[in-house]
Amino acid sequence: MPPGEATGETPAQMKKRADDLRACARQARLLAQRLGPYLDSPAKQAQQSEPAIWKGPYATSATAQISDRQGKLSRMASALMSDAGRWEAEARRLDEQAADEDKKKNKDGG
Repeated sequence: MPPGEATGETPAQMKKRADDLRACARQARLLAQRLGPYLDSPAKQAQQSEPAIWKGPYATSATAQISDRQGKLSRMASALMSDAGRWEAEARRLDEQAADEDKKKNKDGG
């Protein structure tokens, strides 16, 4: 939701959603930290040339596939970290919006 747009949520609901977003961001970061390097060791072993642990057309094909998947996992982890950053930013925005709503409520005597 764009900043400044009314959500129809109470400040407590906004704070709860902010807490949920922060929890999701923490979990996403933990997953990304494990996901990114998951295939690093197998890819390094498969690409080893001195001494080569395997040779032939299947080895070449499988090594390329492992390397491709390693890159995809790394990009997925990076995207997940970016998402977590956006969720944290949204949580901060929600906290600020909730604080503003609380101030308005207290100012108006509500």
